[in-house]
Amino acid sequence: MSLSIGIVGLPNAGKSTLFNALVKGHQAKVADYPFTTIEPNVGMVEVPDERLDKIAAMLKLPKKIPATIKFIDIAGLVKNAHQGEGLGNQFLSHIREVDAIIHVIDGFSKDSSPQDAKETINIELELAEIKKPTLYVLNVPEDKINQPAQKDTIIICAKIEEELTDLSDNEAKQYLESYGLGQSGLVRLIQASFKLLNLVTFYTLIETSDKKLGTRGQAQAWPILADTKAPQAAGKVHTDMERGFIAADVCHYIDLIDAHGWHEARDKGKLRTEGKDYTIKDGDIVLFKFNV
Repeated sequence: MSLSIGIVGLPNAGKSTLFNALVKGHQAKVADYPFTTIEPNVGMVEVPDERLDKIAAMLKLPKKIPATIKFIDIAGLVKNAHQGEGLGNQFLSHIREVDAIIHVIDGFSKDSSPQDAKETINIELELAEIKKPTLYVLNVPEDKINQPAQKDTIIICAKIEEELTDLSDNEAKQYLESYGLGQSGLVRLIQASFKLLNLVTFYTLIETSDKKLGTRGQAQAWPILADTKAPQAAGKVHTDMERGFIAADVCHYIDLIDAHGWHEARDKGKLRTEGKDYTIKDGDIVLFKFNV
């Protein structure tokens, strides 16, 4: 499963700047004229996950692998894109291939309101018969970053987010605090995008001990669609696990943290064995049993 989110909006709304901040690089060309982006830019973005951090720290696992989302920077749409205006047919075809949409709205423009920009794109998508989940991002100047947002909208200053990519964690924290922000807008955006795709996260552990090398292993986060059964979740890790699925030992994240370890959770009766009909819950830590 490789779920993707397309970043859309009017030309020069800040889509490519936002994309560059998401992928922590300068992959997408940014300029102040329309259609800078012709072919989509694609990047895999790690999902911030405090649970994964705590699991790896508590079990002293040196490696952690977070879940990822594919973001696609799609060229700006214009009015009558559904009729082919501004390479509209080409750009709309890219949008049809994604699972959800982030609609970036220009919060700088004095010529049109954010609502007008929002309606322009929505009309084009509707006329092109494109209906996917949508999250709105209002790209604003630095002095408007703390304004209240509507329920389905995240306020972000793409310029601030791009500048954060070149800072250390401590510098980034101080920089955000200077704007009265406790958290990067991108963190909120990535987490909201995860929910937009109707995903939950389960975790797997690989833990080994060696007298000379010490504790080795990894904790890994796996994104799956909500209501996924255990065998299909196992197939996310490896296809052999789904084909030969027998059962799954399951311990929820909260129970693992409270017990201070996998074996301790088993001793306290917090670890259970589930069969093929079990639906994986968000936060489950799973050991799959299978026979190839």
